[in-house]
Amino acid sequence: MSRLPIAVSRITLSAAHNLRADPRIELRKVLLWYFEHCYGKWDGPVPPFYCDPVRVGTFAVSRESLAAARDAALFRLFVTLSMYQALRDVVIRSQQCSLPRSSMRVVADVAFVKRSIAKHDCSALLSVEAFEGGCNVWKHGNVVDCGRCPDARCHVKDATAAFNRMGDMGKLPTSAWLRVWKSGGVHNVLAGVCQEEASPTRRAAILVDRFARVHRVGRKLATMFVSALSTPALAPGLTPWFPEVDGNELVVVDTNVAWAVDTLRRPGAPKTYDARETWLHDQAARIDLRHFRPDLPSYSPRLVQQALYAFCSRSNRVARGDACSGRAAPCAGCAPALCPFATSTEGTVALAS
Repeated sequence: MSRLPIAVSRITLSAAHNLRADPRIELRKVLLWYFEHCYGKWDGPVPPFYCDPVRVGTFAVSRESLAAARDAALFRLFVTLSMYQALRDVVIRSQQCSLPRSSMRVVADVAFVKRSIAKHDCSALLSVEAFEGGCNVWKHGNVVDCGRCPDARCHVKDATAAFNRMGDMGKLPTSAWLRVWKSGGVHNVLAGVCQEEASPTRRAAILVDRFARVHRVGRKLATMFVSALSTPALAPGLTPWFPEVDGNELVVVDTNVAWAVDTLRRPGAPKTYDARETWLHDQAARIDLRHFRPDLPSYSPRLVQQALYAFCSRSNRVARGDACSGRAAPCAGCAPALCPFATSTEGTVALAS
């Protein structure tokens, strides 16, 4: 799936310094920082952000329901994570916290979405093909409507208004219901993939492909969802698909991770999702994570990627009160080529699959 270029402001060191950066040294410094400052505080053996009402408001998923892999919990998790696109995390979390329960139900309550589809007489809701090809909801300013049933009230329009994003993002929850949850839910999808494929890591990749087909989701967001359910080190006790599905080899390439990988790779390397993912796999294979914590898996590109994301996300670090945000110069243990607080030129990143 192709992606439009996304320009991201980035404070970096000089190009000459970046070219001299040793990827192995920089990655190890980032991992040391991550396991000292983030793991056990924001990631890992603490409730994940999507289960925390303080961070995501009424979108918070019940830990008990998530551990039991209940369809309603998985649907809410899927929609909650799918909102994290094109804007900074702190902006999305602020939006999620500001939305009342009534708005959350329109987009993330699977029972509400099911009832809304069943009671509406729009023919576009009869199948996923009819919906994704025939629903033409649009948003212009504060006005949301469609050409098929103009002026008629419907949950897709309400979802579009609640998301307050691109014109047809409100189609996402209904697309998820029609594609996945309608016919036996996620359990049927998971059972089918497990029957078709013996490898737990390959199952994870296949599931990413299935969920990426939901309208406005795509590979990055689908990877966030599948890995949240299958990478125990990121949420111990709350990954019900593991070990049948193993998400340790999945990689979420957002703009922060893409920038970090491009900074450390050789000049001219392909700037695609696949190329960046492959590079992270290769680097992670040279790092035994048990050197940082004995309870970690030895090999996990997902954890290496998470460390890069946590280190390079300036806005998230500032929001957490990171001490480095007020420093005049990099700290002694910094990975300077990747430090978001170091002073230098602006850069851009393009995400592509």
